[in-house]
Amino acid sequence: MKSYADSDYSFGVRIMPDKLIENSDGVLQVYALHSGNIYPQKIENMVFSSTDSSIIQVIGVESGDNFITNIKLKTVGQGSAKIEIGAPGFVSQEVPITVYGNQNYPVKLAVQSTPSIFSINGPHTGYFTVELINNNGSPATAKNDILVNLDTTDSRVVKLADTHLLIKAGEYYGIEKFEVMQIGTTQIFASADSLQSSSATVTVNQIGSPIIHMYVYPKKINNYQSSTSYAIAQLTDASGNLTPAKKDIVIPVNINNPNAILTNSSPIIQNVEANAPIIIKKGSYWGYTNIAVSAGANGTYNVLSSTPNGYVNSGPSQITTFTTKFYDDKSARIDLLPILATGKDELIGVLHLEDENGNPIIASHDMQIEIDSSDANSLAVDNVILNKGSGVAPVFAKVGTAIPVSISLHVVTYNDQTVSPVISLPASNSLKVQSLVPEILSNTNFPIAAYPTDSTGMPVYFTNDSALEVIPNNYFSVKQTMIHKGDSIILADSNSLKSGTSTVNILSDNSQTSIALQSFSNSPSQVVLNYPNPIFMDMQNALVIQILDSNGKPVFAQKDITLKLISSNKDVLTLPTNITIAKGQYYAPLDVTPSSTGTSQVSVFANDMPLSTYVIKVDSFSPTLSLEAPKSTLPGESLIANVTAQYHGYPLKNMMIQWKTSGAIIQNSDAVTNQNGTANIVLLANSNSSTINLNVNATGLGYIPSHASTLININGTNVYASGVNVTAAKLSPLGNIQENLKTFKVGGIDTLPIMVLGTIVISGILIKRKSLPSFKKMSSRINTQSK
Repeated sequence: MKSYADSDYSFGVRIMPDKLIENSDGVLQVYALHSGNIYPQKIENMVFSSTDSSIIQVIGVESGDNFITNIKLKTVGQGSAKIEIGAPGFVSQEVPITVYGNQNYPVKLAVQSTPSIFSINGPHTGYFTVELINNNGSPATAKNDILVNLDTTDSRVVKLADTHLLIKAGEYYGIEKFEVMQIGTTQIFASADSLQSSSATVTVNQIGSPIIHMYVYPKKINNYQSSTSYAIAQLTDASGNLTPAKKDIVIPVNINNPNAILTNSSPIIQNVEANAPIIIKKGSYWGYTNIAVSAGANGTYNVLSSTPNGYVNSGPSQITTFTTKFYDDKSARIDLLPILATGKDELIGVLHLEDENGNPIIASHDMQIEIDSSDANSLAVDNVILNKGSGVAPVFAKVGTAIPVSISLHVVTYNDQTVSPVISLPASNSLKVQSLVPEILSNTNFPIAAYPTDSTGMPVYFTNDSALEVIPNNYFSVKQTMIHKGDSIILADSNSLKSGTSTVNILSDNSQTSIALQSFSNSPSQVVLNYPNPIFMDMQNALVIQILDSNGKPVFAQKDITLKLISSNKDVLTLPTNITIAKGQYYAPLDVTPSSTGTSQVSVFANDMPLSTYVIKVDSFSPTLSLEAPKSTLPGESLIANVTAQYHGYPLKNMMIQWKTSGAIIQNSDAVTNQNGTANIVLLANSNSSTINLNVNATGLGYIPSHASTLININGTNVYASGVNVTAAKLSPLGNIQENLKTFKVGGIDTLPIMVLGTIVISGILIKRKSLPSFKKMSSRINTQSK
């Protein structure tokens, strides 16, 4: 087995095809390597086994005419396993193999909830998707209608719109709606016959209850007839930041006399009553109602809100009623509220008339009160109209979207008033965009969900009318979709134009976000060529052409696929023009026999698939022969020559050597190379010839036969010559030739001491008769026999 003299061999392996699909056949090619180079001789007494026969099995072995052993494989299931191989003189090895699932049919379901986390304060609507998935984790279309059963682990937390979902033939997903009911966590389950079930988690949290703040302006009210004040409610989050309501909030107003035994609730009380509940509209942060006082009522009353579930009351306010002057046109005063910079018209306070003692009075005539702003871009206040007989009015202003460095309001009246409003920015909401379909199939429609989230990541409501716009993209298109104030989530129709990955940029009002989308194709989208490196001339080499999907996974052909092959260098490598991967197959074998060494670029063309190119190197198994001999000799003299066989710089032991010569007699020769890859020959030059023509052939060990030759002049000077094949010879130093001669005998006599006594030249030895008379007598019998 061993042509190289020393270290152990290792296995070279190659899997054909490179990527295997379950329930199909493949081949593991095994061959010998030494120092990274292929050794062209069969491996004897090989043993092998599979670490997991439920994934891959060895079903046989094929031994062809060359040095490669083909281990036949059968894939059983999806997963990873190893083929263990061993042989005498080799380092044992484990070959890892991955077996991919069949992508032509679905085997399991995938469920996704959008959103998956909610606040009990709203919004309360979400969607979930049930998708068909194949063994490779890619989307797979239904061959027939599939009825999916739906359920939850806790229907008190989430209520499903339906308990069944139908995925029609040719589709790969279905969408259903759900409603959040109370705090908790639940699973949405999906199951169907012959498919692996799946679920998605929905969590409903109580994230700091919103707070309802109650204000009463003015705090003093005239008890003449039915004078009025205003009860105003503002909504803040748990941290006290003004925040728009996620839905309409109805707030009954409770008014009581702290000194009375009985407590009366509005709208029916004897002395003070609220005309109606306060309603904070969805998308707004304030609401108000009138408080009326009965004529002649005197006292201080508590005004507080009756908070709905999920909200917290900040505490009561008070209003005081008493008798004072009836009519006047004295100073106007404004009581300001906290203001949110929404860019809209907002209620910013309440204006009332009061006398020099600060007591409320009633307008004696129709009045228009002007309120000047030091920064009209941030706050532009409307003029306030007070009709005769009234003493109070709400104040509205157009609010900007930024907080000014400084701002003040000037109330133009008899006794001027200057006040400084407090303006804050709305809590920053982010636009969240998500594909409702987890795994997108190329060239199909699918929905994208968009919803706003607050700083804690909880879904909230859209606060403005706007449009969802998408920057054009070569991979995905998203239809422009309108957004209405108060919406919690919108669905935009989208389309996958081709398989691949791309980032989609989305704009909405003042928000901008992006989403990375990837679509897959179950149809072949690329072709790959599996080939040895290198391949070898003058022998059959097995190549494999395989088709893959857009995710680089093997896929069966849904119809016959014809591929065209082109070799850039036909002198090196000739290929068939066409090769077909038949319907139901995922690869095709291809045998090639190169005619010469070199390189060639191979191009593979296929419809609807990108061009793939490969640079293939063609090598030869022909050893390098270095033939070393003197350049000249004298008639009747004996000389020694040697040949060394190497492959990629390593000596080849036991190569068979055939010598052929003219102009000399072969006195002795080696028939095989020694452990150094060298074989020697002793020649006797003819007296009647002018040259010696020495030829040598080397064969065996699975290598292609090699040849070398050289010419030696007779009657010339003692100059050394070399004869080589295509690769240049390396001259051996004198010590090496002497070493070779230690076991080299002529007629049973060791020639080395005799040679050393003769004339010694670099890389060659001549024996002079006149200096060795005793050798002439000893060799006369040998010469006679040779002739």
